[in-house]
Amino acid sequence: METRLSCSACETPICPSCGVEAAVGYKCPDCVRQDGAGTPRPRAANRSRGAVAAPAPGERLPVAVAVKATAIGLAAAALGGLVLGPILLGGAFFLISAGVVGWGVARAVYWATAEVSTPFIRALALTAAGFSVAVAMGIANSPGGMREIAFLAYPAAMYGGWIVVRQR
Repeated sequence: METRLSCSACETPICPSCGVEAAVGYKCPDCVRQDGAGTPRPRAANRSRGAVAAPAPGERLPVAVAVKATAIGLAAAALGGLVLGPILLGGAFFLISAGVVGWGVARAVYWATAEVSTPFIRALALTAAGFSVAVAMGIANSPGGMREIAFLAYPAAMYGGWIVVRQR
């Protein structure tokens, strides 16, 4: 099979399914084994403050961490909705504001877990970001509000949350 992808270290052509994403470009399996590039490393700052290590594949997230993340996510979503509600009523910059609120809510979920990223945490972060818009729309549900286009705040908040999730 012909490929245009080559290893960023040794310039050997590699197939897209065999390449491992590195800090810059892709590396071939031999270079990855040689220097350990492409393998996730825990952050030193998290280990120094006694953070929960990310569960190994197949292991479950500790229940206490999941409960804390859920509680913080719901609280952040409610607070974000309270902030976003008056902005939806005013109508100015509500898309940018919804994105910022979504980002903040998702960031709060990751803060609660000390940056542990699992499928549950990613789903929780995005769900909480979307829930903040539901709270805001409940507040903005008045005759003078922008109900007609306020639903556009939902994808903006989800995108703000996705930025945080994608970085993990």
